[in-house]
Amino acid sequence: MASEKLMPGPEGRTPRFYEVDRGAKTESYISAVSGNPVGADHLVMTQPFAEPKPLKPWEQRKILKPKDPNQIGLNEDELEPYKNDPFWKTLRTVLFSLFWLTWIALFLFAIFLVLLSPACVVREKPNWWQSAVAYHVWVPSFQDSDGDGVGDVQGLMNRMDQLRKSGVQTLWPSPFLITDEFSNAVRSYDQMDPKIGVNQLADQLIQTAHDNEIKLIISVPIATTSLEHEWFLNSASASKPDHKNFSQFYTWASNSAAGEYFTQKKNLFYLHEKGNPKAPILNWQNTNLRQKMLEVLTSWMDRGVDGFELVGIEYLARTPNGTEPDWDAIYDVIRDIRFHVDGHSAESTVLNGKKVALFARRDEAKEKDKKNLAKSGLDTVINYELGEVEKDSKICHKNEGSIATCVHEILSDVLLFHTLNENVWPQWQFGSPWLSRVATRAGSRAHAQLLLLLQLMLPGTNNVYYGEELGMRDLANDTKVAPQRGAMQWDDTANAGFTSAAVSGIPVNSDFKNINWQRQYAEDSSSLKLFSKLAKLRQRDDALRSGATLMGRLVDGAFTVTRFNNFENRTTGLIYVAALNFAPHTVKLPIADLPSHANLAKSTIVTATSNCEQYTARQSVDLSSKEIELETNQGLVFRYPA
Repeated sequence: MASEKLMPGPEGRTPRFYEVDRGAKTESYISAVSGNPVGADHLVMTQPFAEPKPLKPWEQRKILKPKDPNQIGLNEDELEPYKNDPFWKTLRTVLFSLFWLTWIALFLFAIFLVLLSPACVVREKPNWWQSAVAYHVWVPSFQDSDGDGVGDVQGLMNRMDQLRKSGVQTLWPSPFLITDEFSNAVRSYDQMDPKIGVNQLADQLIQTAHDNEIKLIISVPIATTSLEHEWFLNSASASKPDHKNFSQFYTWASNSAAGEYFTQKKNLFYLHEKGNPKAPILNWQNTNLRQKMLEVLTSWMDRGVDGFELVGIEYLARTPNGTEPDWDAIYDVIRDIRFHVDGHSAESTVLNGKKVALFARRDEAKEKDKKNLAKSGLDTVINYELGEVEKDSKICHKNEGSIATCVHEILSDVLLFHTLNENVWPQWQFGSPWLSRVATRAGSRAHAQLLLLLQLMLPGTNNVYYGEELGMRDLANDTKVAPQRGAMQWDDTANAGFTSAAVSGIPVNSDFKNINWQRQYAEDSSSLKLFSKLAKLRQRDDALRSGATLMGRLVDGAFTVTRFNNFENRTTGLIYVAALNFAPHTVKLPIADLPSHANLAKSTIVTATSNCEQYTARQSVDLSSKEIELETNQGLVFRYPA
């Protein structure tokens, strides 16, 4: 129904006009009600006998359409009268100017604070080799692919999937280059040893490793060759015009007596390894030889190798009589190698700046020796010390059958050295092709498993010798190969799955039925599963990759090793603790000295040794009592938030 409103007329007379709500009404209806035709543009009629007065802005609001009850602030029609009002224009200009002046002042103040504030510490991501678990394989004993009873590179590639599942991130095959009987006497620096496969398989091995996201490093005897190497043959006949450039590739003397370091050939004497005339020493002081050797490294880098072990660095330079290393000259050679490797990587479009690792081993190296080698350009120097740990030996004779004290003492000293010398990156080696196996040296598989857990909790690079993740032991001493080079124990089939030959060319340990890869991989808790868990975790968690290390005190044959992030003097993230009991009895190990120990109630088990039945992976444990009880020969890793 139409809404009609009576409008007052002049002098109180009867009104003549109506305000009409048009709504949806027709023009005829409006005309009938008002008595006058109403156009579409006239909804409100004013009195014709009164001249309308101009309205002020605040008066105009009274006749605008009613405000929507849900509206916040003024609508467009209500704001229109203020658009050109001088007062409001001036106010808007002043406020606008104040806003921008304030914003600029705050911006300049922020820059000022940044310039005066101390620089933030940039947390660098470690290089791949700094947290790598390098799996050192003795190729002839790893996997036979052609049934001849000896392992080969094709067999190694056939097992690449198992290596990936085990958590291996870096593969280190030995031997690799062609040498005399797998020694340091290199016959050719460009070829893989044909006894383990044709040379083309070397490139296939590198590619297969990379396809499985595994780096590959090789050992290069950097200072010695075989008597059959082309360079030595040419140098020995340097009187021929075509060979004259090779005359100084080796060190020759005309008046030296034969002995441990010099051997006569024709009318001259050549310098060689101590007591080994089959390994003549290269003369790195000769420019032509040095260039040739740098080209060797270049070639393998271009083929995809990710790092080199420089073997025999003590022979890179010798005193005039050949009996002692000339370490100052050796450091200069290593600097040249480092400069060349980095320069080629930066300039090569294939490598595109890839970090190529250089490392070496120096037996009996003192702390200053390790520092000098690191300064000269090596990324790491292998810590040999724990490779000497052996039950009831001269190293561990004070422990009455336990290796706990000597392990704790050695490790405490070496870790302190690396803490005080951060530029010397640690690299650990408990086993190798030249060391008795850990399970044999330690006296039991239980202690070997504790040492495996310990090694994977240490900061830096780790070298794990094949089979140590299973707890393999040495062969009997009467075998035709080195006791620590027994066939890899893959499963419980004939020859432990190493070869299809009726008789293996590499002896197989008699315990392979119980100790093998397949069985341990299928078990919920095993030495292999412990290795796999920690090897993979080291690549994901910063505390294990590059965090600080805290060595706990030795308590009755047990101790802890703690890894945690200590960034800008603050402990952050997760804290990992390895607790190990080497004692022949139960130990309640105090853990009150751990960082952020108030959160020990929120601890979680990460992994444990296979004999640790009271703790399981992912189990929540309340360690607010600040001690943990471990039975004999048990070890575990737990974590808690900082």
